[in-house]
Amino acid sequence: MKKFLKPAWNIVSISLLVLFIISCFSSFIAPLTFSYITFFALAFPYLFLVTLIVALINLYIRKRLAVIMLVCLPPGLFNLSHTIAFNFPQKFNNKKDSITLRVMTWNVQDFVDLTEKSVARSKMLRVITEKNPDVLCVQEYTNVEGGRWRISVRRELDSLGYIYHLFSNDQISTNRFDAVVMRGSAIFSKIPFTDSGRISIRNDGVNEHLVYANIKFNNRLVRIYTAHLASYQLYKDTDNVNRDVYQITYDRKRAIQYKLREVEQLHQREAEIIDSALSKAVLPVIYCGDMNSTPCTYTYQLLKNDFYDAFLEQGSGIGATFYKVLPMLRIDYCLTDKRFKIKNCTVIQQKLSDHYPVITDVQWK
Repeated sequence: MKKFLKPAWNIVSISLLVLFIISCFSSFIAPLTFSYITFFALAFPYLFLVTLIVALINLYIRKRLAVIMLVCLPPGLFNLSHTIAFNFPQKFNNKKDSITLRVMTWNVQDFVDLTEKSVARSKMLRVITEKNPDVLCVQEYTNVEGGRWRISVRRELDSLGYIYHLFSNDQISTNRFDAVVMRGSAIFSKIPFTDSGRISIRNDGVNEHLVYANIKFNNRLVRIYTAHLASYQLYKDTDNVNRDVYQITYDRKRAIQYKLREVEQLHQREAEIIDSALSKAVLPVIYCGDMNSTPCTYTYQLLKNDFYDAFLEQGSGIGATFYKVLPMLRIDYCLTDKRFKIKNCTVIQQKLSDHYPVITDVQWK
């Protein structure tokens, strides 16, 4: 039995090490070059942890193999440093001073329910009121104007002081009651816009836009961008099906595998358009949005570029922003120009939307 177990353990250890080493370079390999890199990016945190555990076990079983595995851990520090914010937790203060700009980004999942008596939407608006951001960037936003059974979120936000707004207008339709339904991303602000605009980021028959608005903060102009990168929509047709998500994943493993690779390639194309826009901006930039990609991906590194990732600067821990399917998924970000000083960045972990909001306080340096 020992003659079988030892070789099997060696094979498992070496195979794990190979997979881990590949995952260490997931941030630098473009999905259009190697589409399977998507899975290594998703798996990196788990591969790092398991590799470390197996290496420690090997200290008592195969010391030479343990040394090799431990020596191979440092290449993973780059991805690890973008996955975990190594800062002490800070208590978030709802109050802020006049030299601080507060930005919130939130995938609001259509505000869950637009009926007049919706509890979820009321709680979401209460969070926005309590945190009191100067600028609110939302993705997967739906608004209805003139509806009989659906309220206008725009008007509710207007009553909270967000009277300046820009919609991406990804989808605009009229229902049978002549109500106008708008879907996409949006920027709401208590500070007037001096300029604004939209840039298309998809050309495959689906409308999705990067939107931006210039505001004057402490007598200096800043440009704020927001966008929503393509959703995977792996379970869209199972919303009303009473089945375990993991069982659905197993049953559809081949289709899901293809979809993940395809969408991450689309993310690269979208990110290249966004990166071009950010690079051409003359003003200091704050980019917020739902990237639908983890910090170990090529997409994230392309957009982060030379910006601060606000959560890494002043957040703490993993900072997961999406709680369904897998833990440790940080896919919503606030990236800022280095002319700003990050004072605070917090993920509000309340299960209202399927995403958590990210709040960032910045000051001019």
